[in-house]
Amino acid sequence: MNNKYLKIPANRPLVLKRLIEILNSGPKTLILSILLDKGSMTAKELSRELGVKLSTILAHLSDLVKTGLVTVEYDGRQKKYKITSNKLILEIDLNLYLHLSERIEEERLKEVEELAIKYIEVKRKSDGLPLAITVKDVSSTLGIDRNTAIEVVDYINTYTDNIIETLAYEAVREFKNKRLTIKELSKKMNIHYYWATLIVQLLKSKGIAEVDDEGRIYLL
Repeated sequence: MNNKYLKIPANRPLVLKRLIEILNSGPKTLILSILLDKGSMTAKELSRELGVKLSTILAHLSDLVKTGLVTVEYDGRQKKYKITSNKLILEIDLNLYLHLSERIEEERLKEVEELAIKYIEVKRKSDGLPLAITVKDVSSTLGIDRNTAIEVVDYINTYTDNIIETLAYEAVREFKNKRLTIKELSKKMNIHYYWATLIVQLLKSKGIAEVDDEGRIYLL
């Protein structure tokens, strides 16, 4: 265990709020107590120790890791969890903390956006970005809980323009010194034809690309 202080600065009120909630959560403080006594443990070991379902333990550990209270380490193929430090310094800016609701909304939206982009990157590197993005697929692809996956799907469906902007940036590199049909672009980027079509529409609307007589898109 690291004996250095774990410091939560005043400019991170959302993390501070989560940490305070965790320290007032019976199950989570029990996990912390066990890790303090026994050093590092796997999620399965904690599950057996507490007589609690593994899925529940993993959910608690996820929260503990996000706040920095617990660190993940690997012993061979085993994933173990340990206390980051038994000493904490919490800095509180009352103005930020008491007006947290606005910051929570902004920060949460940013977190969900990052997850949405990560999902797209992972899918493009594997079996491709599909037309219909499901909660189940997002959850399994990113290894996140169902409620968070719902937020990601809602973000992609609500802020489609942001997603297309991100993909369009990648598409411009594919068009460099070459002309492609939408189908070819779809294949090169490993995305469904639908997403490729939206990308081309965006590039045309911004005056970045045009379509020739043979239906091939090129950069202007």
